[in-house]
Order: sequence, then structure tokens, then C-alpha cells
Amino acid sequence: ALHSPLMAVTNAISGMTAVGGMLLLADKSQSGGLIPDSPSHWMGAIATLLSFVNIAGGFLITVKMLDLFKRPEDPNDYFEFYAIPSAVLVGGLGAAYLGGNLEHVSGTVSIAAAICCIAAIAGLADQKTARTGNVLGIAGVSFGLASTLGDMSILGAEAAGFQQVALLGGVGATAGAAVASRVGPTELPQTVAAFHSLVGLAA
Repeated sequence: ALHSPLMAVTNAISGMTAVGGMLLLADKSQSGGLIPDSPSHWMGAIATLLSFVNIAGGFLITVKMLDLFKRPEDPNDYFEFYAIPSAVLVGGLGAAYLGGNLEHVSGTVSIAAAICCIAAIAGLADQKTARTGNVLGIAGVSFGLASTLGDMSILGAEAAGFQQVALLGGVGATAGAAVASRVGPTELPQTVAAFHSLVGLAA
């Protein structure tokens, strides 16, 4: 019963192909505009866009799938409290940027991202921990994207590179969320397969 939610989370985590696209956009050789001006920048832009479609859509579809298994008598999860340590970690990354120690802290956040993503897949293997697994997956991907922004700064990315990531990420996430919100219960597995194709193209 958890095969489709597990695949949806796996697809969303696979959306970390956005990391490669974002680092391509960090290349300082571009002219400084929002429109990519070289083949590598175009590839980075496409990979980033498709990856964010997959990330947002994958996690939202997982939530919809797990809601099908939720019973009225199930206790509250209080997942909002997970935001506290997440904010501390990302806030530490921002403080490291201001303090000039970004390189070391960015690597630490990357490790936290990997741990959360692995724990997410393990959590989706059991009904009792499936929701926790989805939340850990969201946290892991968020940490990975945050650390990649730090890596872009370390590489000396221009402001245009960050603007491109924000624009492409926003458009991609909005598109993924729109698709996921319109999918009915019987169409969820097919949508998971479609998102899987997107992340393959992004890679």
C-alpha cells in the first residue's frame, strides 16, 4: 500500500538534480541577465526548472496519498515543531555567510540533508512512520537546496545566478503544486510516473 507514496517521495528527493542545475547557473561566465546565454546555462536552467516541478509535486502527491490512509482517530502529529530545528540549521547557514565561515557550515548542512533524505525513505517503508518520513524528506531537500545556495556563494556566483534560481524554482514549484492539487486519487500513481520522467530528463 505504501509503494506509491514511497515512489513519490523518492522522486521528490531525486529532484535534488536541482543541485547540478543551480551550480551550472553559478558559472560567472554569463553576461549577468536573467536569460541564460550559453549551452551550459540553458542546461542548468532546464534542470533547475524540471527539478523544482518534481520536488513540489512529489511531496504534495505523497501528502495526498498518505491522507487516504489517515483515520479520524489517529493522533495529531505536530509536525510544525520540526520547523524549529530546521530554522536553527538554516539560520546557522545564514550566520555563517555573514561571519565568513560559510564553506564549513555549508558542508555540515549538506550532511544533514543526506541524513534526512535517507531517513525519509526508511520512514516511508512503514505505515506508522510514513508521515514522519515525508516531513524528513521535505526537510532534507530544503537543507540540500539551502547548502547549494551557500555553495553558489562560495563559487562567487553573480546576483543574476541567484535571481535565475529564484525565478525558475518559483515557476517550477508552482507548476508542480498546480498539477498535484488537481490529481484525483485514482490518478496518483500515473502522476508519480510522470514526475519520474521529469526528474530523469533533468538529470
